[in-house]
Amino acid sequence: MTSRKAGESAPKGQRSVLRRIVETLVIVAIAVGLDVLLVYALYPYGSTSEVVWSEYFSAADKSIDTVIVGSSTAQRAIDPNVLDDTLGTSTFTLATPAQPLEDSYLAVREALSGHKVRRVILGLDYETMSLGTWDKANVTYVQTKAAYESLPKAVGDYVGLLTSSGYLTSSKFLEVLFPWTLAHEKGGIQGVANNLRMRLDGTTPIEAAGAREPGWTYVGKGYGNYDYLLDTSNAKASMSTTSHAIADFTDENMGMLQRIADVCHENGAQLVVVVTPRPAFNVLCYGDAYPEQMARMRDLVQAAGGVFLDANLLKRSCYAPTDEDFADGEHLNATGAEGFSATLADYLGRLDADEDVSELSYSYEDWASYLASVDYISAVTLDGSVKDGVASLEATPYCGTNVHVEYQFCLCDADGNVTGVLRDWSNDATATCEVPADGSLSVRVNARRAGLGVEPECSCVWSL
Repeated sequence: MTSRKAGESAPKGQRSVLRRIVETLVIVAIAVGLDVLLVYALYPYGSTSEVVWSEYFSAADKSIDTVIVGSSTAQRAIDPNVLDDTLGTSTFTLATPAQPLEDSYLAVREALSGHKVRRVILGLDYETMSLGTWDKANVTYVQTKAAYESLPKAVGDYVGLLTSSGYLTSSKFLEVLFPWTLAHEKGGIQGVANNLRMRLDGTTPIEAAGAREPGWTYVGKGYGNYDYLLDTSNAKASMSTTSHAIADFTDENMGMLQRIADVCHENGAQLVVVVTPRPAFNVLCYGDAYPEQMARMRDLVQAAGGVFLDANLLKRSCYAPTDEDFADGEHLNATGAEGFSATLADYLGRLDADEDVSELSYSYEDWASYLASVDYISAVTLDGSVKDGVASLEATPYCGTNVHVEYQFCLCDADGNVTGVLRDWSNDATATCEVPADGSLSVRVNARRAGLGVEPECSCVWSL
C-alpha cells in the first residue's frame, strides 16, 4: 500500500461531504445573521420588559432585598419607591404586562441568585391563574432578559423556555427562533425607521418607552405607571369577565405557583402573594367563583409558609380606594398605586413586627360579610334586546347585598344628552324598561341608593 502523492486531491466522495458541510454552515450563518438584523430592525425597542431588565442589570452592584413580580396588575399596583420609603428596604420590580407565572418564576430565580433577596412579592389576579400563557409576552420577557445577560445564562433561559412551555415539540419553536414574528414594529417603513433611529441615536429604553406610551411616566426601580382614569359608565367593557369566561384556576398555574413558593422557601426568602386591587364591580362579577378559586390559591400559599393578602377583601377602615384610583377595571393608576403601596407597606410592617393582621380583612369563608360591606353602587350596566320593534332593557347593579337601588331610564341623543325621561326614579327590583326601537335609539340608566334623594351614583348608556 502506498501513501497518496503530494498534491493529490481528496477522493471525490469525501470532497462532496466536506462541501455539503461548509455549504450548510454558510446557509445557517446567513440565516442567523439575517434573523439578528430583523430582530434589531423590527423588534420594538423600549418595551416594558426592556425597561425593567435593562434597569435591573444596571443595578447589578446595588443592594436589592425585595423583588416584585407578576403581570401588569402587579406592575401598576405596587410602587417599590413607596415601600422603601416606609420600610427602609431596597425593592425592585420585575413585573411586566401579561407576565405568566413561569416568567415570574424565572425572575424570582434571577433575583434570588443575583441579589439574595429576602422577600418576594408576587402580585396576582384571577386571570393570571385561570388563563393559559400568552406566547408574545412569554417570548418577549425571555428574549429581553437574554439580551442583557451573559451568554451561558441566556442559553439557559432559552432552554428553560423551550422545555417548559411546549415550544420544543410544536411549531411555536419558530417563535423563539424568530421573535420578530410575534412582536414587531407597526406603521410600515416609517415605524421601522423610528425603531432603528431610537436604537442608534442613544435613546434609552426608558425614553423609548415614554415615546411609545403617552401618559406613562417612569418613576424608578423598574416601576412606571399611567395617569388614566376609570370610566364607570363603561363598566361592562372594563369587566374581566367580559373578555374572559369565568373558569377554574388551571393545574398548570397552581403547579407553577407551588414552584415559586418552593424556590422561595429553599432560599430563605419570604413569599408574599398579593391579589391586587380592582373596582368592586370587577370582583362582584365573578359571583361565588371568586371566593372558591381564591381560597384554593390562599391555601396553597399558606401551606408553603407564605403570606397571602387579597387587597380586595381589606376592610374599608384599612383601605378604601375610589374610582379615581383606577385606570380601568383591572389596574390602578399612578395615584392609586401610591395609595395602595402605602397600605401594603403598613401591612408588611405589621407582619415584620409580628402583629396579628387577620382582622384587617374579610375571609373567603365569610363571603357574606364582604358582600354586605360593599355599601355603595360600584357600577351599573344596561343590556338590551329587540323583538317586534320593541327594545327590552334590563339594568344590573354591582353593589352589596344590603344596598337597595333606584333607577331612572332616559332617552339620549347621539352625544349622550338626556332628551326625555322614559321611566322616573323607582326601586323596582326588576330594573327593566321597554321602548319602541329605531335606528337612533339610545337609553341611559341612572342608578342611586334608594331613599337618599341624591344625584345618580352610576350610569350607563345602551344604544341600538
